[in-house]
Amino acid sequence: MDKKHVKVKYCLLGYGYASLIAYQKLLEKNDHSDILILRDEKADPIFTIDHEGISFSPLPIFPVQESELYNSSLFYDAPKQKPISVSFSELANFEHNPNEVKEGSLASFMIAKQGVDRNLCLGLKQWSRSMLSQPLSQVQDKIRRHYISNNGNTRVGYVDGKSLFKYTIDKLQPEILNFSKLQKIVVETKEIHTADHIIAYDHLVSTIPLHYLLQYCGLPQDHNTESASAYFKFFTYSKGFKENRIIYDCDLNSDILRLFSVSDTLIMAQIRGDKHGKVSNKKVQDRIQNLIPEIEGLTFARELFSPMGYPLELVTQPNSLKSMAILKENGVIPFGRFGNWEYSDLHELDWSSVV
Repeated sequence: MDKKHVKVKYCLLGYGYASLIAYQKLLEKNDHSDILILRDEKADPIFTIDHEGISFSPLPIFPVQESELYNSSLFYDAPKQKPISVSFSELANFEHNPNEVKEGSLASFMIAKQGVDRNLCLGLKQWSRSMLSQPLSQVQDKIRRHYISNNGNTRVGYVDGKSLFKYTIDKLQPEILNFSKLQKIVVETKEIHTADHIIAYDHLVSTIPLHYLLQYCGLPQDHNTESASAYFKFFTYSKGFKENRIIYDCDLNSDILRLFSVSDTLIMAQIRGDKHGKVSNKKVQDRIQNLIPEIEGLTFARELFSPMGYPLELVTQPNSLKSMAILKENGVIPFGRFGNWEYSDLHELDWSSVV
């Protein structure tokens, strides 16, 4: 069967937050016809889920009030709101054994920068005991930028049960081409081959995981591609907890990392990723009730598991760095949380290479 040929100025490979934000940014100097998003029709759109008429993001990606992104035209028409209210439960069932901490590990970094406190307890729940021996350099970098710097970092939550990104991006109406199978990317001729199409581009912005991109391009790689999973359980309730509130659970024996109220009647419990499939709804529900005694009518709604939730290591290995240089030379820009392993939140995106 002959393939259909498509020509476009900007091709965005991947359909997640980073691609959609890049699309909006490119619209400042281009028309819709200049930009095309390639979306894998089999991919699960985990960045937006629906529950009883509420469309929201289950993933903890929020802008900060101080960011250029939040103050850009993307959010001009979005209602402004109060920052997320954050609180912590009492530190419990946590004992520090310095003999278990290896030099250069994430744990040793956290202790040197923050001391032994609830952050270390939450880190153990988030990253498991691997943080005692492994560097998890991407995580170290994020902590350094967000939690031990003097930069503003006022998190913003939801409006009417929708993430700000969902609220505003719905208005973009981007040009999208669905594909069933991505076969290869030929960087020399600037072509993407799918099962049904050959897409010729001037610039390719890829937000798919970097190791997949390099594989499709036939380029060598040697970087650590490990990532941590993200696991969520959602509960409805009748009253007792307001939206845009986060509670971090600092009991090491609890399977809950944090609670986040999507609305006044829907709460998200983020569970330790290594506990996927091992934690009963009843156990989580009982802990929520313990943390929020005033909450009423808790009922399990659904769960979500994302195997690739958090990148763990920065890309520093020579083969991968050389391959990334080849991509840049040929008009391919790795972009996004897993696109180049260089940022963890949307407000940190560097637009200079895109526009």
